[in-house]
Amino acid sequence: MDPQVTNSALAPPDHGTVRRRAAVARLMLRRFASLTERELAMDMVHHERLLTHPWSQPRPKVSAPVLVFTGEHDTITPPPIGRSVAEHLAARLTTIKESDHLVQIERDSELADLMAHFFTDRPLDQLPYLNPVESFTQNPTTAPVSA
Repeated sequence: MDPQVTNSALAPPDHGTVRRRAAVARLMLRRFASLTERELAMDMVHHERLLTHPWSQPRPKVSAPVLVFTGEHDTITPPPIGRSVAEHLAARLTTIKESDHLVQIERDSELADLMAHFFTDRPLDQLPYLNPVESFTQNPTTAPVSA
């Protein structure tokens, strides 16, 4: 497998620092190289569904608090896409510093901490690994407005 395929799925190095970038690239290369034909076909169908999903269809209102996050250097689901989703869901949005698309690998401890803070209603605004939290909440009773 050509490493260029893997690198095309990662933010370019000049976008900024991404922790564990080399490790993620190796992991992706190993994963892609070991795919069977069936797994590759399934991956292609999955990605096609994601790319053609009718995001504009009306959906039921979400009554639980929602936090949308992405890596600050994510080129697959970049921050503007996350912002659009957060606006639609009346959610909060943040980006995780020094990360790309695979936040769960690049910043695993920080992601666990972020989830713990969110699910226990603790403030997010002082977490050093986050960029500022934006709030798109429309109803303060359905989601906390304090970051």
